[in-house]
Amino acid sequence: MATLIQRQFVVLSFITAFLFVMTGVLSLGGNRIAISSSAIQQAASHISSLAILGWMGQEIPVLSETVQAQADDRTNSVTGFLFRLATNIQPGDLRSLLGRELPGMVTTEDARFVVQGKGASLADFYLEYPAHPRQVADQSQVVPIVEPKPEDTKKSGEAKPAPVPNSITDGKKIVYIYNSHNRESWFSETKPVGTSVDHPTRNISLISKHLSEALNDRGIGSDVSTDDIYQQLLNKKMHYSFSYAESLQVVKAATEKNKELYYFFDLHRDTAPRERTTVTIKGKTYGRVLFVIGKRNKSYEKNEAFATELHELMEKMYPELSRGVMEKGAKTDHGEYNQSLSPGSLLIEIGGTENSVQESKNTAEALADVFATYYQQAEKVGKTVSYEPAKR
Repeated sequence: MATLIQRQFVVLSFITAFLFVMTGVLSLGGNRIAISSSAIQQAASHISSLAILGWMGQEIPVLSETVQAQADDRTNSVTGFLFRLATNIQPGDLRSLLGRELPGMVTTEDARFVVQGKGASLADFYLEYPAHPRQVADQSQVVPIVEPKPEDTKKSGEAKPAPVPNSITDGKKIVYIYNSHNRESWFSETKPVGTSVDHPTRNISLISKHLSEALNDRGIGSDVSTDDIYQQLLNKKMHYSFSYAESLQVVKAATEKNKELYYFFDLHRDTAPRERTTVTIKGKTYGRVLFVIGKRNKSYEKNEAFATELHELMEKMYPELSRGVMEKGAKTDHGEYNQSLSPGSLLIEIGGTENSVQESKNTAEALADVFATYYQQAEKVGKTVSYEPAKR
């Protein structure tokens, strides 16, 4: 008996010493390799109260006698908890193993709505790029587009709104608009090739240009990228999944030329069905907006707060135009989306493949209205609207 107690004492001593050393290492390392609280929270969220009482019952017999835990031993055991914490795979849930490899099997625990707009659903969650490189739409399949003649525009009485005389931003260009997936197009402009609905010219970049013009017209100094990210990837023989890395270089080059840039909007086109991406407000049809925040950015809370403010303001000015603010977890897709550039950096989905160019342009104008109002309100209440470039 004495020998057994001595052995247990030695084992406990080694364990205590190991924990002491590990604590010291983590402290010296600035907690860089510590397990994040979010990871622990996600793992713990799958443990029932009965399971916890069952663990406690091993030390407090009266609990075992009072509470009969009926949960699955695989998920509620200590080993199950530790396995999930280490691998982020839920024992007994095949989706957690396959979700990041097979589209449609993604678990919702790594993506959630911070603010959920009307009709929005996590079923809209999608992977940012297919499993194979995208193809450019064959020009022979392109649906011909008839551009309106200048004289036709004049006859219709639709004149371009006059620029605001006084610049709200004091002549400074503070907004930069770009497209990491610049060839994302619509069914009205091209036919799909495989899983892609892309077009070399009739694509989301048209909406970026329109948004920049709309912001400038409202006194918000802005600039827009004309870089063809997709072509740059082809030239470098890089996979489509490097789109964000390539667009990051474009944005960094822009900030080198203009240190005043603070807001960065990466516009995309979603793939959700039309009934979820379309809204009619006062007889005008819009492609709905979805703000996406990547949690791999260590300061994502600031970007998220900014997106939430825009969402709430948009709900007041254009009810139901916003589908909400969605988080994508650190282990989902790219998970960063160049948002560490600045607290004012956002990924914005405008409409879907079943929307039209005009509906998306209507949204760009609405978004310009919302941002201009946001910016003016921020100045009135003395909110910090900093021009100091973020650490890049």
